[in-house]
Amino acid sequence: MTNHTLYRLQVQPRTAFATPLRGDTLFGQCCWHLRHLLGEGSLTEVLAGYCSGSPFLVLSDALPSGHLPRPTLPLNLLGCDLSRPEDRKNLKGCRWLPVDAVVEPLHQWHRYLRNDGQAAESLGLADEQALWLDEVRTHNCLNRLTNTTGTGEGFAPYERHLTWYHHQLTLDIYAVFDSRLGAALLTDVLAQIGLGGYGKEASSGLGKFDLLSCEPWQFPAAPHANSWLTLAPAAPQGMPWQADQCFYDIYVRFGRHGSAPQVANGNPWKNPVLMADCAALLTPATFDGSRLFSGQGLGGVSLAIPDTVHQGYAPIVPVAHDLAATLENRQS
Repeated sequence: MTNHTLYRLQVQPRTAFATPLRGDTLFGQCCWHLRHLLGEGSLTEVLAGYCSGSPFLVLSDALPSGHLPRPTLPLNLLGCDLSRPEDRKNLKGCRWLPVDAVVEPLHQWHRYLRNDGQAAESLGLADEQALWLDEVRTHNCLNRLTNTTGTGEGFAPYERHLTWYHHQLTLDIYAVFDSRLGAALLTDVLAQIGLGGYGKEASSGLGKFDLLSCEPWQFPAAPHANSWLTLAPAAPQGMPWQADQCFYDIYVRFGRHGSAPQVANGNPWKNPVLMADCAALLTPATFDGSRLFSGQGLGGVSLAIPDTVHQGYAPIVPVAHDLAATLENRQS
């Protein structure tokens, strides 16, 4: 396997986003950018071995700086006292964990979890009510010949979901990559994506961000780590897991090609992909604390471009999960 390196990138949103800043989507845009920058042959070279456990790049979802997502776990496994309704209610609204707290075992995490306001306060944000706000805007198609919206079938309103980030918020994106890419090229690619815009409506000014830093990173080591917390949607199907010690939410990715002349007048949509959402807790049959990512590369996801791949990998954080306590709770 190619040697991989973990970096932490910090970005600052400059406009609203019409597409959530998620690892698998950002990976796809990086691939298209590499194709336009270096040519299709260079992209084919770096994708060699992608579906056999050797990705050249794995990206995480964008997370509030210095925080990780709360794992998808029953509240009692995070240490919540289920006999106290107020504790259950408070913990349900807490979805962020300070990075330094990953050294603690999972059943102690209830002491460190933060809600949006607490996370914003810890980051020194003004007006710390929210890290970001979601908005739904209604639009309508315009007939350029008549300069009207039309009537009957010509009246076609649609909604656009927008995310407005706090103007002082910085986001962490964790990147695992090897020598085929390198830190300099990764920095250049992401900086240019930030200038041009990410996701939907980039040509209208949405999805812009500044790349503030790109530095080597290592998560604090958790004593007795035996499980992984995923930082992006992943495809763990068919891999050797302790199934009764894995927890996740199902996520279906309805992807589409971001740029391709051959699909401009055809079908831009990819086949749906079933994944485990970000913040899954995965417990492997054999734990390897040196691993930086888990999951698998996915092929066969497009009829329009058969060589298309999808990021089914996710950066991971080793965590300590009390397996015996989990089994005891399930039996009681």
